[in-house]
Amino acid sequence: MFSTLQEYHQAIISAAWMIILSLIPQDLVRAGAIFLGFLICMHAMRPQTLMKTLEFRLSSLEEKLQYAVDSGIMRQSDASFTNQFTKDIGRTRYMIYELYERTLIASGGIFQEVKAVWEGLSFEINECIRDVDALERDLEINRAKILKNHYHSWK
Repeated sequence: MFSTLQEYHQAIISAAWMIILSLIPQDLVRAGAIFLGFLICMHAMRPQTLMKTLEFRLSSLEEKLQYAVDSGIMRQSDASFTNQFTKDIGRTRYMIYELYERTLIASGGIFQEVKAVWEGLSFEINECIRDVDALERDLEINRAKILKNHYHSWK
């Protein structure tokens, strides 16, 4: 029935948990499940976790921008794209610094983090992540246009 000692051990632990949970009233089990679900959602919406994601996405965007500058793609872009991109990335960086400051203030404890989530800090960080993704997409589209123009000029 059990091929290894580890499976036998897991079966005993599973049976013990089933007995323990059968002794606990169902309302308490439901309350515990709701609390566990709340903790999982809270961790997913935690401002510090989202800021790490935002910082990762911003560094990815900056690497792609540096590649575009080094390869001369930004030099060949039209002035309106370059100006708009510069303005958008500056606005996004300012927003990221503001959100980072607010995240540091809210990182004092679990109740401060819950308050920050309640006040919408996580949604603002997610909005900023979407802005960074849009900038990255615009940069890739511009790069593709420039490379397409090069290809047609080589024909």
